Amino acid sequence: MNRFLVAVSFSAVLHAAEPVLTLREKPVRVATSSSAEIFPESWRGGKVAAGAEALPDDRREEALRVMDAALAKYPAEVLREHLHTLYLLGELRYRGVITSGTNSRAAVYVKIGPVEKGFTARHNEGVFHAEFSSILIRNRPTFLDQQAWKAANPPGFSYLGDGVDAVKQGKARTKADSTLNAQGFLSQYSQSTLENDFNGYAARLWTGDAALWQLAKEHPPIQRKLTLVLNFYRQLHPKLDEAFFQGLRPM
Repeated sequence: MNRFLVAVSFSAVLHAAEPVLTLREKPVRVATSSSAEIFPESWRGGKVAAGAEALPDDRREEALRVMDAALAKYPAEVLREHLHTLYLLGELRYRGVITSGTNSRAAVYVKIGPVEKGFTARHNEGVFHAEFSSILIRNRPTFLDQQAWKAANPPGFSYLGDGVDAVKQGKARTKADSTLNAQGFLSQYSQSTLENDFNGYAARLWTGDAALWQLAKEHPPIQRKLTLVLNFYRQLHPKLDEAFFQGLRPM
């Protein structure tokens, strides 16, 4: 998933020779860099043209505090099996957009921007959980009943099919919308792909957003999807049951 995207025009300069700085070794490696080497090789040119900037020194302490707390919520076995590196970056871009987060096979990339531009602790934590949830559903696809998920959507609905295209078409709002909520979507961006739809639930669930539980009470489609998300995580690890998530509180 690529959340909170803003379309831009830019001339990317990749700094492949710059080192990768490790900020933490455990429970997973946390690092920052401006090097193209942090991305899969297939992302480093062509249409993707992924690029990053290292996280500025003055944002590192708070970013590590937030991510340490976020990582601590997961059972150690889940992190060991599914996440190799978490990259905290000052900038993140690809396919002609600037994005707050993305993921590859076993890495999550999170942009930590200025607080005054909306990059609060809660926002940054939510991006991490959303991106990590993409890795998890790729690795454990049978744990999510996609047919039941699609059945919770309005009759005849089809996902747009691409998060970046949603941004470029101006269909990537992430604010709450009561009309969309009644249809089972947490935001406009949730309508881009099933993965992004799932990511939105994961972000709010893991950050202890009490509003999600209230929305589920008010809107049956949201309750159906929330139940499927909870089923997914319970299969991933027995600790991750409804009581666990009900006990989470925002930072």
